[in-house]
Amino acid sequence: MEERNKGENRARSDDYYRQRAIRRKRERAIKKRRRKIVAVGLLVLVIIIALLVTMFSCIGSCIGSGDTTAASASAQLAETELTEPAADASESTEPANASATVDTSYFDDAVFVGDSVTMSFSMYVDSQRSQGIDCLGDAYILSAGSLSYSNSLLPVGDPNCVLPVYQGVQQPLEDSIAQIGAKKVYIMLGVNDIGGYDMDTVMENVDTVLNNILEKSPDAKIYIQSVTPRVKSTNDQFPDIDTIRAFNERMKAYAKENGHYYLDIYSAVADEEGFLKDEYCSDPDSMGIHFTMEADAKWEEYLLNHPEGE
Repeated sequence: MEERNKGENRARSDDYYRQRAIRRKRERAIKKRRRKIVAVGLLVLVIIIALLVTMFSCIGSCIGSGDTTAASASAQLAETELTEPAADASESTEPANASATVDTSYFDDAVFVGDSVTMSFSMYVDSQRSQGIDCLGDAYILSAGSLSYSNSLLPVGDPNCVLPVYQGVQQPLEDSIAQIGAKKVYIMLGVNDIGGYDMDTVMENVDTVLNNILEKSPDAKIYIQSVTPRVKSTNDQFPDIDTIRAFNERMKAYAKENGHYYLDIYSAVADEEGFLKDEYCSDPDSMGIHFTMEADAKWEEYLLNHPEGE
């Protein structure tokens, strides 16, 4: 009995190894066929490439020795293009992101520069972020009450200097922006300029401030935000709506001439007459220019939908 079991086990073992040998032989045969197929495919590919090269060479020869009329026309076209004046740089196309919603991360490398109106916006942004809401990504806000293009040029230590503080240091705007490492500079200044200087002097100061920024941050882009309106009840104060509008038009033209972006925040918060909407004003009984949280939300909405202007 034991001998018979041993015989059966040996038979099963022999059968197992025989089947294993057959499978391996079959696998080797399959691999061999695959290698042959790959080799034939490569040969066919080489032949096709050779034929295409030959065909294009023939076409090139025919074209080179053939139609001289087409060559003459091409030469005339090239001559026309060389003699035509270049397009004016001021007639540039719309920016890629114009009038297109962007993710908040678009503002990760941005800094917002401004006066007390921007200070209000800063409080809104901080409030949103404290609630866990992603508000304008990692954008930094650099603002100070009464800041203007003109007084931002005053040296630190001057009694009228109101430059904002960055990391505990009061310093020129261009230095703070460079240290922040901003690649996008959104600036809203001017309401404190046009209240005390003539427009031409203000524009000279605008040019100086922005050039100073670009000198320290040559890779940065400038985004000029319009000065915002005031409520109708305070329009007897200076600057009035007409003066603000005139300044914004000057700034819009300046932005176009110098390759900067212009953002019309004014229209985003104005009523049908061009005044700041009453519900958007936090100080209707005094200056009439500062924002409520609702107005700041409209500002943020505009930025997300028109990050580079309209």
